[in-house]
Amino acid sequence: MIWVVLNAIRVLVVVACLAVDDVTGYASSADPRDGLKHDQVPQVRLTRDILGPGRYDIRVRPVQNHSRPLKIYISMSLYQLIDVNEPSQFIQMNMWMIQKWEDEMLDWDPRDYSMINTTILPHNVIWIPDTYLYNSVVMAADETERYMNIRADTLFWEGRRGSHISFLYPAIYTVTCRLNIRYFPYDQQNCTLTISSWTNSKSALDYYADPEVNMASFIPNEEWKVISFKVFRHEYKYACCPEPWVILEASIVIRRKPLYYVVNLIIPTSIITLVSITGFFTPASTADDRTEKINLGITTLLAMSILMLMISDQMPTTSDFIPLIAWFYLSIIIIISIGTFLTSVILSIQGRRQYGKVPPIYVRYWFFCKFTAWFCVGVPPPLAVLWEELHDHPYYTYNKRKKIISVPGALLPDRPPLNSYHSRQEKQLDSPGSPKLLAIPTPASTRSRKNWLRVGSAIQKHKATLDDKIVVPMIDISTPGSVSSSATNSRRASMWDQTVASVSVATGRLIAKPPAPPAAAANGVRRRKVETKTLPVDFLLRDRDVLAALADVERAKKREEELRNKTRVRRLKDTIAEWGRLCSCHGIPHLAQARSWITILIWAILVTATWIAFAYLLVTTVQSYLDYDTTIQVELSDDEINFPSVTVCNNSPYKMSMLNSTPELNALIILYKQAVGLE
Repeated sequence: MIWVVLNAIRVLVVVACLAVDDVTGYASSADPRDGLKHDQVPQVRLTRDILGPGRYDIRVRPVQNHSRPLKIYISMSLYQLIDVNEPSQFIQMNMWMIQKWEDEMLDWDPRDYSMINTTILPHNVIWIPDTYLYNSVVMAADETERYMNIRADTLFWEGRRGSHISFLYPAIYTVTCRLNIRYFPYDQQNCTLTISSWTNSKSALDYYADPEVNMASFIPNEEWKVISFKVFRHEYKYACCPEPWVILEASIVIRRKPLYYVVNLIIPTSIITLVSITGFFTPASTADDRTEKINLGITTLLAMSILMLMISDQMPTTSDFIPLIAWFYLSIIIIISIGTFLTSVILSIQGRRQYGKVPPIYVRYWFFCKFTAWFCVGVPPPLAVLWEELHDHPYYTYNKRKKIISVPGALLPDRPPLNSYHSRQEKQLDSPGSPKLLAIPTPASTRSRKNWLRVGSAIQKHKATLDDKIVVPMIDISTPGSVSSSATNSRRASMWDQTVASVSVATGRLIAKPPAPPAAAANGVRRRKVETKTLPVDFLLRDRDVLAALADVERAKKREEELRNKTRVRRLKDTIAEWGRLCSCHGIPHLAQARSWITILIWAILVTATWIAFAYLLVTTVQSYLDYDTTIQVELSDDEINFPSVTVCNNSPYKMSMLNSTPELNALIILYKQAVGLE
C-alpha cells in the first residue's frame, strides 16, 4: 500500500517538473534574440527554406516545364519629362516600372510559417528577366535603372505551385528620338521606347503590357505637353533566330508650348522687320545724304543674325529639311539685304543728282518708273518736285529720246580722244537704230577749256543786252593752221543743217540756220566768229506755263547757290571743329592734359592723320576744280506748248559752270555734237 502511494507522488512530481519546463521554454522562445539564435523565427526559416542551395537557382528560368514560355506583364508610369534635346535628338524621362511574372520555383506552405503569404526579397537572390530598353542612349543598366527589392506572393491558396513576383523600380530613360522640327515652334513629336528581352525569344519569354501608361503622378513640363502615351505589342523576326521576338513599343506624343518662342522670337522679329521695311520707305532728302537707311539695314541684319543664332541652338544639325522659322528668318534677311542694296543705289543716284551728275537715263527709267510701278511704290515727294522744277521726269525723258535724230558716224568731224564716260556714250551713239543722248566731250587742252567758258560768257552777254528777243549765239572755234579745218567746218555745217531740219520737223517750229563759218587764216591766227539769230518770243510770253517755268528756274538758281556754299571742304572743316570741341569729353585728352608719353604719342598720331586726310582732300578738291567739264542733254517734249528745253549738268560738285539753264534758252534747242576746241 505504501509502495503504491510513493509511486503516485513520484509521478506527480515528474508531471509538475515537465509542466514547469514547458512554461520556461515557451517564455524563452518569445524573446526575439533567443529565436534568432535558435533559428525559430518564421520569416527567417521561410527565407532559408525557399532559397536553399538545393531548392532554388537564380541562373535558371523558374518554370517546371522548360518548353512553356514564361509570361511577363509590364506596366509603366510616367513621373516627369525631364528634357527634350533637339540638337542631340533624344528625350529624357523619369518613369516607374513594374514587371510581374510567376516563379514556380519559389513555393511554400503558409501554415508552416505562421501564415506568411508575402515576403520581400532582394533583387539579386532570385531570377529576374533581362528586360532591356533597345533605343537607350546609356548602355549601362545601373546608370538608368535603380533596382530594389522584390515582392513575392504565394499561390498556395489558389491551388497552384509557386509565387507571384512583382518587381518595382524607378528608372531615368534617355531615349533616342528623331525629332522633326519643321514646324518649330508649333511642332509635335512622337518618340518610341522599344522594350524587350535581349536574349530570350517568344518561346522563352512572352511579354504583355498595359495599353495605357499611368500618368496620375505626372509633373507637367513647362515647355512640352504630353498628348498621349500608349504601349503596343508586336512580334518581329530577326535574321539571327527562327523564333519571333516580342517587342513592346511605348509611343509618347508631345506637343511644344509656343508661347515662349512667340513672345521672345517671333514678335520681336516681326517688329524689327516692320520697322526696317518702313524705314526704307521714308522720304529721301535732296539736301543731304540719307545714310540712316543704310545704318538701319545693317543694324537690322545684325539683329536678325543674333536671333538666328538663338534659333540655330534649338535646331538639329540636319540637311534633310529646313524649319519654317529658318525660312522666315532667311527671307527677312534677304528682303532687308535687297532693301539695303537698293537704298545704296538710290543714295548713289541721289548723290549724283545732288552734285550735278545726272545718272544714265536707263537707270532712272527702270528704277523710278518700272520698279516703282511693279512694287506699287510712290516716288519720294522731294524727288518728284525736283523733276517738276527741272522738267526732267525719267519716263518722258526716256520716251523723248526716241525722237532725237542720230547723226551717222561718217558726218562727225575729227575730235580728240574721249574719257571713259563719253566713250561709252559714243559707243551707244554709233549703234544703228538707237537714238541716244549726246554728251559733249571734255576739251583736250586748257586753252580749249577757256574757249568753252567764253561760250557761256557770250550767252550771258547777249542775254543781258536783249530784252524782247531770244538770242542764240552760234560760235565756232577752229584750230589755227589746220589743213583740214575747211573740211571740218563743211562737215559741221552739213551736220547742223540736218539737225536743224530734223528738230524743225519734230517741233513744228522754224529755226534759222547760221551762216557757214569762215576758214582759218593762212597765217595761223585763230578766228572766232559770233553770229546771232533772233526769234520772236511773243507766243511764249503769252503762255502761263512759261511764266511758271521762269519762277521754277529762279528757285533752282537759289538752290544751286545754297549748294555751292555748302561744299565738302566746308563740311569737313565743321566736322573737324566739332571734333576738337568734343574731343576731351570722349576720352581723347588735349595736348596740355597729357601726362605720359603714350598720351602724347596717341595725340600726335591723331593730329598727323587728321592733317594728312585734310591735305589729301584739299588736293583732290583743287584737282576736281581744275578738271571739271559740262554735259548738255537735249530733251524733246511731246507737248506743243512747252518748247524743247536744255538741261545743263555740271559733273563737278565743287564748281558751278556758267552754262546754267536760263529762261531764254528754254525756247530753242542747242545741240552740240562735237568738242568745242581741238588740239
